[in-house]
Amino acid sequence: MKKEQPISLKQLLSLTFMQIKKLRPAVILFFLFYFFLVLPLGGFSLHSELLAKIKLPAFIIDFIFINRLFVIILYLMIYLLLSYIALRLTFTLPAMILLNASLRQAIRHSLLLTRKNFWKIISQLVFITIGITFLTSVSFSLVLGIQRLIELFFPSKALPFAVVSLLALQLIYVINLVLSTIIIFYLIIEWLDRENYLFPLPSMNALFKNPDTKRRMRLKWPYVTPFILMSMIILLHYNYTYLTNVSSQPIVTISHRGVSQANGVQNSIEALRATSQYYQPDFIEMDIQMTKDQQFVVFHDFNLRSLTGLNQIVEESTLSEILPLTVRENDQQAAIPTFDAYLEQAKMNQQKLLIEIKTQRKDEAVIVQQFLQQYKTRILEEGHLIQALSLGLVETFKNEAPELTIGYIIPFHFVGLPVSQADFFMMEYSTLNRSFIDAAHNEGKFVFTWTPNQTETMERMMFYGVEGIVTDRMDLLTAQKRLPETMSYADKLAYFLIGIG
Repeated sequence: MKKEQPISLKQLLSLTFMQIKKLRPAVILFFLFYFFLVLPLGGFSLHSELLAKIKLPAFIIDFIFINRLFVIILYLMIYLLLSYIALRLTFTLPAMILLNASLRQAIRHSLLLTRKNFWKIISQLVFITIGITFLTSVSFSLVLGIQRLIELFFPSKALPFAVVSLLALQLIYVINLVLSTIIIFYLIIEWLDRENYLFPLPSMNALFKNPDTKRRMRLKWPYVTPFILMSMIILLHYNYTYLTNVSSQPIVTISHRGVSQANGVQNSIEALRATSQYYQPDFIEMDIQMTKDQQFVVFHDFNLRSLTGLNQIVEESTLSEILPLTVRENDQQAAIPTFDAYLEQAKMNQQKLLIEIKTQRKDEAVIVQQFLQQYKTRILEEGHLIQALSLGLVETFKNEAPELTIGYIIPFHFVGLPVSQADFFMMEYSTLNRSFIDAAHNEGKFVFTWTPNQTETMERMMFYGVEGIVTDRMDLLTAQKRLPETMSYADKLAYFLIGIG
């Protein structure tokens, strides 16, 4: 483009491969460094297939989720720092390749150029991002719109067209990445040329007329074409499987804190009774904490203040201090129940429970010991499930009572699966995607999610393959216990786009 000479795609690819062969070790090493530097800033989002396969040790997972606010602030600071460093080093690699500069010289060129033009470069990058995002969004919308029209007027052709539409979406996604790279690289060349950092480029005609160059640049299409065709077949088969291999199993319905549509006070016996009798969920999710005198009460927050007005920590209070308190919510009021009383009511209603054990204690073994001593037999007999946000607590439970079904709560999809003995994972729905669910299923674990409260979100979670949904809208979930057979392929395509971030 800089030479303003025509060049075919074949010639461009061949020339690229020729230049790659000439790369010095220092260039390759810096490329790897820069790649890992910008990796968190690029297309490897929380929904990455690669990140879903990464496993982190328990102590790292626990630290991240227990110190979520600190980790998020730290992450944002690191993100900004990496962005700044990546921007200042933007011209280093091109200078090493195009100017044949040493690493030190290339870094010096890059720092000098970005210091003089920092905000101009920033504004160009923002403009490019907005433009490509707009074009990509329009392209995605066009493909989804055409798919909906096909399903409306030619329903018998909906599936084969959906397979091709999914391929189109994938190609648009790849083209988006390639186009972004090309435009940014062109701007880099433009800036280098503007600052007179580029040496005179060779004539393309002279280069391509060289017999040796022609021979080296001749692509072996008989070998390349079968590879391209095989890749397309594999991709089309994946798309067909993605669109048709949907679970028809009914979803496990779980009422969030025993309440639906504000029909009572959370974690109260009255709400348990009303929700169980009217909606008949498979499980009622509820929260328990151990008091100072080692009794278990049903309460969600660590501090009593928000629901009772008393500024006191549950785990630092005795049972006699907690029982007289009144919880007010949804224009209703109720007493704080003991776990024993809640279990009795659940038994009367033949209602299974999903019990979240909450704690801020450092000595979690005491909680596990007391809970198992008092409730282990009953939990097994009545088929209740247990879950916890602390991975250490989950592991202790599985070590002491492996026969219990224990789940680990993950507030958001950070990387892949934690290394855990947990039987299932519970994840907040906004960052949950199919990659994580598939990885969990490959480990023999099932996945629950909380708290989708719209029909569309529930359908998306079912399409991704979750086994259970925790919700505040049992009316919607009960009516939508399994994926509708009439779910459009256009919706499935839209879920695919949401799933890739």
